[in-house]
Amino acid sequence: MADKARQQMMAWAYDLFQHMYSEAPYRLSPSGKALPAWHYFIEVTRRCNLRCRMCQYLSYLENVPVAEQKKGELSLDEWKNVVDQTNRLGLITFTGGEPLVRSDFFDLLAYASVRRRTHFISNATMLKEAAVHSCVELAPARLGGKGLNALGVSLEAPDELHDEIRHQKGAFEKSTDGVRLLTEARKKAGKTCPLIHITTVIQQANVHVLAEMPALAASLGADSLNLVTETRLHDLPGLGEEPPGKWRASDLEWPRVDRTALEKALAETGEAARRHNIELRLPRMPREELLKYYDGGIDARQYTCRSPWNTLIIGRTGDVFPCWLQKIGNVREEKLATMWNSAQTRAFRRACRNCLFPVCPGCCFIEYKK
Repeated sequence: MADKARQQMMAWAYDLFQHMYSEAPYRLSPSGKALPAWHYFIEVTRRCNLRCRMCQYLSYLENVPVAEQKKGELSLDEWKNVVDQTNRLGLITFTGGEPLVRSDFFDLLAYASVRRRTHFISNATMLKEAAVHSCVELAPARLGGKGLNALGVSLEAPDELHDEIRHQKGAFEKSTDGVRLLTEARKKAGKTCPLIHITTVIQQANVHVLAEMPALAASLGADSLNLVTETRLHDLPGLGEEPPGKWRASDLEWPRVDRTALEKALAETGEAARRHNIELRLPRMPREELLKYYDGGIDARQYTCRSPWNTLIIGRTGDVFPCWLQKIGNVREEKLATMWNSAQTRAFRRACRNCLFPVCPGCCFIEYKK
């Protein structure tokens, strides 16, 4: 219980710090200048061993040959150079695709984890004994220290429904086996890290089983269950290259979930989380807004975003974004620090501060105006 309370306190402190770190320049810098970036999302690849029906990259994965998908990815040495350019006090999240399809991923993770706080997101189907050993070995003695602080594992539903959504028979068993191996190894090592966060995308296909997810997360020894919104942002052609203001809400196919079923599922999932003593994290919006999101959409004018003031995304080929809507350069050509407060980046922040874009709803970074 003491460990769980500490974890919840650290999560609260993280959210507060991230908000306050951005708040001063957001409020006080008319030019759009920000303090050094603090959270870095590194997309090591878009390749993946699964074909999830709600994935924003599904069309890309199904239609682009694997050799072409791999083409242009930053090398291990190039990624190490990117790590060296990040804020020493920052947090690096490695994502994909599936990071573990890269044979050199744990070399990169090890390099980053002795220098920064790290976290990665995986479907866990490739999380075997050697990988689990590396995860535990790279974890800090205490949450918040340098090293692998957390692992996010994507699980969409129990058993066969998960496999159906993932388009791969046996995916559920592989993923849950990987999580169990990690929780057992973590316990044996006497560590609380890496924390294990189960992430589930709310969608029509799984709304009727959402209330079963807290029990599943608890049975795996996970530390929290995150319910996140489905978004189709990467369906936009020319994303990042076109002016962000070009896109209208009608340019996206907004996800739909039966409102009555979702309302019932959210209530039952909350109760199940309390019953199984698992931390439940929901999108940063009131419940009524979440229901509206899946029932025709929400109004971007009711939301704000501080992410461009604290976060950098580095894509698989080195393209850099303060938000996927706006590319600001490439690490093969410029340093992160140069791009972070460039004229283009500052102009994008000013635009975000005035009003979010119509396609922003659904992003996990936006916050409801209180």
